Amino acid sequence: MANSVDAAVPVSQLTQTVVLDTSVLVADPGAINEFSGCAVKVPLTVIEELDSLKTRTDTVGHTAREALRRIEALRVSAGGSLAEPLTLAHGGTLAVVLNGVNHTLLAEHYLDPTNPDNRIIGAALSLQGRDTTVEVVSNDAALRIKAAHVGLAAKEYVPVPAYGRSGDSPGWMTVEGLDGTLIDRLFDERKIEVTELDPSIEVYENEFAVLRAGKQSALTRRKGAYLCLLRQDQEAFDLKPRNVEQRLALDLLLDPAVSVVALDGPAGTGKTLLAIAAGLEQVWNHPTNRRYERMAIYRPLVAVGRQEVGYLPGTLDEKLDPWMGAIHDAVVAMSDGRRKGAADETITQITAEGRLTMESVTHLRGRSLHGAWILLDEAQNLEPSLAKTVLTRAAEGTKVVFTGDTSQIDAPFLSAHNNAMSVLTAAMGGGRGGALFGHIRLSQGERSPLATLAAALL
Repeated sequence: MANSVDAAVPVSQLTQTVVLDTSVLVADPGAINEFSGCAVKVPLTVIEELDSLKTRTDTVGHTAREALRRIEALRVSAGGSLAEPLTLAHGGTLAVVLNGVNHTLLAEHYLDPTNPDNRIIGAALSLQGRDTTVEVVSNDAALRIKAAHVGLAAKEYVPVPAYGRSGDSPGWMTVEGLDGTLIDRLFDERKIEVTELDPSIEVYENEFAVLRAGKQSALTRRKGAYLCLLRQDQEAFDLKPRNVEQRLALDLLLDPAVSVVALDGPAGTGKTLLAIAAGLEQVWNHPTNRRYERMAIYRPLVAVGRQEVGYLPGTLDEKLDPWMGAIHDAVVAMSDGRRKGAADETITQITAEGRLTMESVTHLRGRSLHGAWILLDEAQNLEPSLAKTVLTRAAEGTKVVFTGDTSQIDAPFLSAHNNAMSVLTAAMGGGRGGALFGHIRLSQGERSPLATLAAALL
């Protein structure tokens, strides 16, 4: 967010007022502290909506409870009420404002004042003054549209700022016009120094570079001060990469030194399949030399119509089965002859030894992440706070892999900019994650010609 107000400005002179919508606090309970030097206002309607969400058993319920706890802690520190602005550490203020809804303006625009979104807009309108500009921050597109058309500034909440090209980088680049002797030496010595490239070319840690010299080419990954040549024959659980992007992704997935890997891209590009193959390769395929003790696969329970898992019949495993179908399909694709029976046999054998678990992310909190391969599938439907929870729990010897498609978001409080996958790649990309983080964006469909055509045209 563009909040450049000096933190030393007296509270009485703050001219930027930010009204937070419920969707912002659900996506990031710490959003209150992200508006340096601004007067942050939380309408009482937002507290009411958080209260109605806190009983949910999914991640939305968790973040709603966390947001309420944080606001309550600030209320207590303020002496019992946030009706008057409380000065925050970053120089801004926080106040919970009563629903002083401007009914006149809402009526002029035929907006129903009993609607919670409209009450939030009405509260923002009542704060608008000659010496104060009011900005409504919301992840709800409809609320932003309505706010903008009644004269308010409206923006989407993005938890972290964009960091240059890393936010759009696919995780690899092509470097043309090199000297052929450099490529020859690379194949002989398996690595060259990064400084041997043109100084204007910046390759980040764990970023890949395709080096070309005429008809010669080589795939490399930066490791420290070197560009290292990739192996030619990498495969996992008998799965061989079908294109360059999959080869790069597999290189990251099979490297135990890279503790966090993010794979994003459209459906059918092989994200989940590659991650599961790499996980099973290191958990199951080499019993005498296992890198990880177990593989735990987590998926968010976001269904069509937002039906909760608790309403489905059967045991927990039976309840999870519709959501875990994609995982089963991936094992089918890796089984002999792509037979369902072979996949069932493989899954049964691995799970019987406790080497494979498939769970909902709602059951992730409180788990001990030691010596495990953790896959968070469909990470575009996860709140950023959950990604932070997982990574801060990861002990030595644990690898965490995020897969997702930011163009297919089903969670109601998230967008392409503020989901766990986008925030993770923005925060750790561009070398900020160092040797521990790697990211590849896959774009080439491999599921079938029909799936690729549908993804491109529909």
